[in-house]
Amino acid sequence: MRLTALALALSTLLPPTLFAEEQYVVRRAVEAGELQPLSEILTRVQARHPGKVLDVDLERDRSGRRVYEITLIKPDGQRTKLYVDAVSGNEVDSGSAPDHPRLALPQALRKLLARYPGNILELELKGLGEKRLVYEVQVVQHDGRLRELVIDAHSGALISDSGHRQEMLKRLRPLPELIERLPARYRGVIREIELEYDQDGRYFYEIEVSLPDGRVYELDIDAISGAVLNGEEVER
Repeated sequence: MRLTALALALSTLLPPTLFAEEQYVVRRAVEAGELQPLSEILTRVQARHPGKVLDVDLERDRSGRRVYEITLIKPDGQRTKLYVDAVSGNEVDSGSAPDHPRLALPQALRKLLARYPGNILELELKGLGEKRLVYEVQVVQHDGRLRELVIDAHSGALISDSGHRQEMLKRLRPLPELIERLPARYRGVIREIELEYDQDGRYFYEIEVSLPDGRVYELDIDAISGAVLNGEEVER
């Protein structure tokens, strides 16, 4: 299973923290069978459209559907863009192409920070219904408070400042309890813990643990149920 081309495309578009999160979400979706592997899609595309793949982006179209945007250069030198449904693997017409934001983002963020003085902790572009894109922005204010804001990706208008994840955060299981409930085979020295969330809004802890035999594992633990979502040995 190869996501190399997609990873390279994403790395040029996203800041490192957002790129890492998006890469993780994509990998998990492919492993779960929710998305077609990129290698298989590219094989089928190039069988129908001879040429060289220049770029691959995974985006959402106007209806929120995940679509691979593939840029090809044909044997005659002309460039073309193809759009492939990332779930079914079928080509879709250009009318379903992702609707890119038309917002001058720096100006919108300056306006946001003027209202909520602080620093941007995280920003993510998401689909919100047909033809609508929004930016979810986390701001840590100068007084230490964390705000989660939503702005329209076309107009820059503030849609919500109510902290729409706060109710979910209240449901998270206490971290000490999660550590105590780790399966016996993963008991060892905790090296690092980080709280993350995927694009479905599910919160999970990334935990790095060194086992007594010297092996190191990276675990993904559901922050509500405590279930082990993924466990991978890390090569050192």
